[in-house]
Amino acid sequence: MNSSQASSNQLMELFQNEKITKIKSWFFGKEDESKKEELIRSTQSLHHYVHKYFSITNRLLEILNTHMERNICPAVSANENESIEQNCARLREVMCQIVDVCEREEKHCKSIAPDLYEKIAFSMVSLKDKVTVIKELHENTMGILGNVLCPLVTVQLARSDLRNVMPPLEELKSLSASSFVLGDLVQSSKNITKLLCKAENQEKTLDEAVQLVQDLLSILREPCDSYDDILTEVEAYVSIILKKHKAQ
Repeated sequence: MNSSQASSNQLMELFQNEKITKIKSWFFGKEDESKKEELIRSTQSLHHYVHKYFSITNRLLEILNTHMERNICPAVSANENESIEQNCARLREVMCQIVDVCEREEKHCKSIAPDLYEKIAFSMVSLKDKVTVIKELHENTMGILGNVLCPLVTVQLARSDLRNVMPPLEELKSLSASSFVLGDLVQSSKNITKLLCKAENQEKTLDEAVQLVQDLLSILREPCDSYDDILTEVEAYVSIILKKHKAQ
């Protein structure tokens, strides 16, 4: 092989290596961008679920305050300057108040009108018959249980799965990312990764940062969605009963 051919082969090899390097750079750059987008989506979802928990709680408080004809607790708001764990701890306290009030009202209803209580609580009783029962109960108790729909609302909530849909604080505490300030979840992927590194006291790759956020999200998503289902069921039930009550 003469020097001209050798030189040509070397140039070809350099060209191929440079091409491969560019392809790798493009591929991994794309992968990196994809991970950044995934991290942003995950943190936004986490931010959404914390706020969703508060929104559901305030709607439940509104329903209870309306039908019990008294304020059992002021509305609560997510605090962007508190950690996720602190927000969930405050929320849990309010949810405990809701459960305690509903269970207390359920016991009261059961003690003063056990026969009527059974008809309210028993799922096989028709909605039409339940309307008749709650009207009778309201008249018999002269409104001491709140408005006419109050026993229905409190009994249904007391018999729901409310205690099991609260933010699981012990699980949250086991994850260092729960110390993340809520408002920081809406930052850039670069800043979020830095903050997660600080929370963990060690360097984190994008993959690891995504996993940390998703681990936290997986703890909150399911109970929050179940909590929303409880609210939706109560709202639908109240709406149907109210219409039938007005029609009688």
